[in-house]
Amino acid sequence: GVSRSYAEGKVSISDLAWSADGSALFFTGKLDQEMEQPVIYRMPVDGGGPQAIYAPGTGVSGLAPSPDGTRLAYLAVTPADPKDKELAALGFNAHVYEESDEATLVWVLDLESGEAEPLDLNGSASGFDWGPEGERLAIALAPTPQVDDELMSRDIVIVDAEDGDVEDRLGHRGKLGGFAFSPDGEKVAWIGGEDINDPSEGRLYVASATGGEKRDLVPNYLGQVEDFRWLDTDNIGWVGSRGVWTEQDTVAIDEPSTPTGEPPRTPIVRSIDAHPGQPVAAVVADSPLHPPEVYLSRPGGELMRLTDSNPWLSGRRLARQDVVTYTARDGVELEAIAIYPEGRVPRRGAPTVMVVHGGPEAHYSNGWLDRYAAPAQAMAAEGYLLVYPNYRGSTGRGVEFSKASQNDYAGPEFDDVVDAKQHFVEEGLADPDRTGITGGSYGGYASMWGASALTEHFAASVAFVGVSNQISKFGTTDIPTEMFNVHART
Repeated sequence: GVSRSYAEGKVSISDLAWSADGSALFFTGKLDQEMEQPVIYRMPVDGGGPQAIYAPGTGVSGLAPSPDGTRLAYLAVTPADPKDKELAALGFNAHVYEESDEATLVWVLDLESGEAEPLDLNGSASGFDWGPEGERLAIALAPTPQVDDELMSRDIVIVDAEDGDVEDRLGHRGKLGGFAFSPDGEKVAWIGGEDINDPSEGRLYVASATGGEKRDLVPNYLGQVEDFRWLDTDNIGWVGSRGVWTEQDTVAIDEPSTPTGEPPRTPIVRSIDAHPGQPVAAVVADSPLHPPEVYLSRPGGELMRLTDSNPWLSGRRLARQDVVTYTARDGVELEAIAIYPEGRVPRRGAPTVMVVHGGPEAHYSNGWLDRYAAPAQAMAAEGYLLVYPNYRGSTGRGVEFSKASQNDYAGPEFDDVVDAKQHFVEEGLADPDRTGITGGSYGGYASMWGASALTEHFAASVAFVGVSNQISKFGTTDIPTEMFNVHART
């Protein structure tokens, strides 16, 4: 219950990590706004100012100390040659596609000598985890730094922490999420796609750290695994999204199991963190009445909120938010979340905005939905109804459902949005002539489709970072492998 500020004023902090013994925090940042590049700092938690320990000369992410506390690993590209800046000022600043982008490397900083060296990796890294003995690293490695390879071609490799020699590869194919060594270092668990055509990383796997067949720990899960933690060498606690809710469960690595019954109607858990052996965990969660905060999660107990970053909200009346089930024209049952207008709904229904998520491999949960691009509470206070549909192709309902929109751009998936609108019209809540549509990325595509092919259903459209032409996109996109495998499927 005690909070303390460690850095205030005009500072920029981009990463945080506990020291191995818990006595200090490492972070990267700029404590002086005139600094060109961030510096790695060490901050004692019991008092004292930050100590600059290394200037990497480039942006840094993923700080993590070795288990013995002697080294600090991080992700970064090779620092630019000072001559490059001089040449750029003279006009030699062309960016050559697929050639100019540098690979992200895993660097290991010796905290005693103050020297850092990159591991010699044949590829571009995007994440890593120390083995418990401090001699190995599990690294998410793509063949190139191109976004398509990072999306579709990453594998988990086990390397020697001294020289980067590859000891094993786990052989994952498809989309890849978080991963971690078991407490004894014998196994690696990770979140990944079911196959190369799975649009999203949402299955929980475990395999020997020396390679071998992977095991699906939550088979046939009609949801999506979002995060996990090792409880001990044989058990894993995980967080999943199912429908518009989230749930926490545990699984033994030699006894895969899938939860039954309905997920609890609790705050929406976004991530989880704890050390093996701890009965409690810290989670980030939110609800319809409050944006994300840190909570304490206890076995069999309710979530206990620890932080209050928006105390002013306690003095505001917020609009009602509900989960609504509706039926698409072909009989598929779908879910949407509605934020209702304040005051009395007009006889012909309220002006309505359909807020379409991107992806389409994403979904809305029944948590905090107010965003800069869809200020739900402000609009509800002005009398608007906001509807957030989880159309087919969304995640949170299993792999088969998330694949349902493949090989049919803008077909039944966007009809689902129209059918959601029609449901609220029939309920007398939405004005059929004053309904708009908005969204970003694939939601922007839906908004553009709503302003053209489906224009009779929408009075206004606001699209941002959307897809305006699938044909030209396919010819110029930097994600052709992902487009083919998880969207086109032709």
